[in-house]
Amino acid sequence: MPSLPVLFLALLFSYMLAPHSFAEGNGTTQAVTDDLHYRGLANSLEKSLSYFETAATETFNLCGHSMTGHEISSAYKEALSILTEENENDDLALFFSENFTTCSPTSLLVTGYYTPIFSGSLVPSSTYRYPLYAPPEQDTLRCNSRAEINDHKTLKGHEIAYLADPLDLFFLHVQGSGIIELPDGRRLLASYAADNGRPYTSIGKVLINEGILTREEVSLASIRKYLTENPDQRKRILHCNERFIFFRLSTPEPNEFVPSGSLGFPLTPGRSVAMDDRHYPPGILGVLTSSQPVLNKKGDLLWQKFTRLVTHQDSGAAIAGAHRLDLYMGIGREAGRKAGLMKEKGTFMILIPNLSFQPDRSKIVASETIGTHPKKMDH
Repeated sequence: MPSLPVLFLALLFSYMLAPHSFAEGNGTTQAVTDDLHYRGLANSLEKSLSYFETAATETFNLCGHSMTGHEISSAYKEALSILTEENENDDLALFFSENFTTCSPTSLLVTGYYTPIFSGSLVPSSTYRYPLYAPPEQDTLRCNSRAEINDHKTLKGHEIAYLADPLDLFFLHVQGSGIIELPDGRRLLASYAADNGRPYTSIGKVLINEGILTREEVSLASIRKYLTENPDQRKRILHCNERFIFFRLSTPEPNEFVPSGSLGFPLTPGRSVAMDDRHYPPGILGVLTSSQPVLNKKGDLLWQKFTRLVTHQDSGAAIAGAHRLDLYMGIGREAGRKAGLMKEKGTFMILIPNLSFQPDRSKIVASETIGTHPKKMDH
């Protein structure tokens, strides 16, 4: 699930709210560069291809261009064949630049999310006291708030696992999925199954409004630090977010511990993004430009500008509106550190397939070098 929301950037241009209907705008052709040298794109694009194949007869309005799921899937199939032929990066850039046009860029806030790994147990103990719940069948139980569920134990009997730390449990709710490492070393994947339908409230925003943290200071790490150091405030602040997540457990193969997004397909680190389905068609391919945290050889935190192809394969209550995007960063502590720091301005452009696939080399320009610039650690 996507990470903590902040105030949306000012509206750049309006989007149509009807399902599968998106912003009007003139498509343009430009160079399509990729800082990851297209690694992982084939895996991500294959999932989007599968989605559009199942929506073959549906019509999608991309920046004024009306296309069926079948037409989009045909273009993605062609792109996938090029990606799997071990072409040079320049050839791949040329292909995407020739065969796709872009919508006008949308300015947005780019955050990150990840799959955490937490210690847990299938049975309660003095150490493991904080339960994950399966969704109850009774609607009256399912719609209770976080406070009602935690204080009144309304879901007793629906426990499926237990964690040792209440903050681990809360951040598992925020991320929407995670890996639970059992005392015997086995691992389980806890995936989003349902929610209580209550509104999502960012506790980061609560801390800002109460003057506890500044907007620049807010991150997953700073929120955790404050709540750890102020346990008397923890319950009150956590209960400000009424939204509650229910989970299901699975035991994938060791190399398949990857959560699925809202489309039902496994997410691809660095490629899959969560966006608002009301403003962007699920599964769509686009170009994301922003900055990301990296460490240099001295261990200094730098912010590296990047441009890459991404696919819209997830959604969630925390990512609402046309000007929000959550980038999936991967699994584990390092991915979590990067996700917690990610809170950057960026742009997103939908790629519109050119159904004729007629090359126009006059519109191809050389790729630009990606640079880095230092930034404060307290971002």
